[in-house]
Amino acid sequence: MLQQALADPDEAMRNASEQEEQDEEESEYANLAIAQVSNYVNVREEPNTESAIVGKIYDGAVAEIQDVAGEENDWFKIISGSVEGYIKAEFFIYGDEAAQAAQNYVTRYAVVAVDRLNVRGQPDIASERIGYLTRGEKALLLEDLGEWLKVQYAEGRQGYVAAEYVTIDEEFVYAKSIAEEQAELEAQRAQQERERESQQDRPEILTDLTPPDVTYTSNEELRRSIVEYAMQFLGNRYVHGGSSLAGGTDCSGFTSLLYKEYGYSLSRTPAGQYSSAGRSISYSEIQPGDIICYSSNGGASCTHVALYIGDGQIIHEANSRKGVIIGDATYGNIIGIKNVID
Repeated sequence: MLQQALADPDEAMRNASEQEEQDEEESEYANLAIAQVSNYVNVREEPNTESAIVGKIYDGAVAEIQDVAGEENDWFKIISGSVEGYIKAEFFIYGDEAAQAAQNYVTRYAVVAVDRLNVRGQPDIASERIGYLTRGEKALLLEDLGEWLKVQYAEGRQGYVAAEYVTIDEEFVYAKSIAEEQAELEAQRAQQERERESQQDRPEILTDLTPPDVTYTSNEELRRSIVEYAMQFLGNRYVHGGSSLAGGTDCSGFTSLLYKEYGYSLSRTPAGQYSSAGRSISYSEIQPGDIICYSSNGGASCTHVALYIGDGQIIHEANSRKGVIIGDATYGNIIGIKNVID
C-alpha cells in the first residue's frame, strides 16, 4: 500500500499548483525514490509485467516519481537517468524515508585528471603497476587513504591510484537503458583487454594539472568571480541529479559544480554540504559566494542550498518549474550558512 501522500497524485498536483508561492520551500527530494532490490528490476514501457522492458534499475539507484499507475495504484511512473517507464512501487523507498536516506546512496568516483595514471597493487610508488586509466576515466572510489585512493577500476579489479592526480565526483546511481548497459559491457571488455597488456616496461607518464588562468589577489576577488560565473546560468533548466552546469543540475549540484571550477570539493547533496562544507557562520557575517542551507520541513535536516550573491539575494536551482533564478535570501527556513572560502 502506498503512503497517503502518493495515493492521490491528482489531488497532490492541484494542491501544489494552488500554492506555487511555496514551491521554493518544498524539498527537492519530495518525489525521490530509491530502489531496494536484491540485484535489479526491469523498467517497463507500461505498468504491467507483460510490457516491453526499456531498462534496468539496480539496487540503490535513484529515480524521480512522475505519477502512480496501475489498477491498484501499485506502480510508479519514474524517470531515472535517460530511462523513463514503470516499476512496481514495492521495489522502492520513497517520500520522507528516501529524502533522509539520500546521503547514503551517493557514489564517489575518482576521475583521472592526467593523460595516463597507473593503477598499483599497493598504495606505494614502488608497488607493481597492474593497470592504468586515461584522462577523464572514472573509477569507483572504495577507500580514501590520504595520498592514495583504493579504487575499483574494472569489473572485479581493485587497485590504488595517487590522489593528487584525480578529482572526486559524487553521483547518484541511475537506471540503465538497454543501449547504455550494452555500451557499459563493451567498455568493460575493452578494460579487461587492456589488463592483458604488460605495464612493467612502460614509463610512468603523468601530466601536471593545468592551473587556473586567473590569479586571485584577494578572497573578495575570488568571491566576485564565483558569483559572476554563477550568473551566466541564470534561466537554465533544473535537472534532478544533473551533473552539468550547462546542461542542467539541481540545487546542490549547482553549488558543488560552481565551486569545483575553482578547485573546491563539496558534497553532492544538501545534507552533505550542510554538514561538511567550509565553516558555519551567522547571517550577519554572510558574504557573496557563501552557501545558505534551508530546511523545508522546519526541522534540522537540510533539503535545499543556494549561493548568496549579495544585497540579500541568492541564485539557485529552485525547482523543476523555475530552474536557475535569483530570489530573496530569507525566503525560507535558514538552518545554516557555510563559508567555504575563508
